[in-house]
Amino acid sequence: MFSAYSTGALIGGLIAIYVLHMLWEFILFKRVFNDPVAGKLLSVVAAYCTSSAIYGFAAANGGPYRWDGFTAYLIPALVVGIFAGLRGMRLRKEIEAEEA
Repeated sequence: MFSAYSTGALIGGLIAIYVLHMLWEFILFKRVFNDPVAGKLLSVVAAYCTSSAIYGFAAANGGPYRWDGFTAYLIPALVVGIFAGLRGMRLRKEIEAEEA
């Protein structure tokens, strides 16, 4: 089923995507978007692209770019994206309730 490598890659990917998602959201997307769902989901997309690019260059080890980083971080990005989207929807409801 799952090997130790794939389990570690999944956990490491979740941590990497989550940390980069929070950084992107804090640095840029929280200030740019008024909609919390759009800001959170775009910060996950930016974190996915950033982590995949870092993996591609780091795993190349002097050789050609490794494109498999985009598949390695896909499942962690989807998991973090689901939770970020749900959190954004809750924030949107709270904001609408305060304005009403």
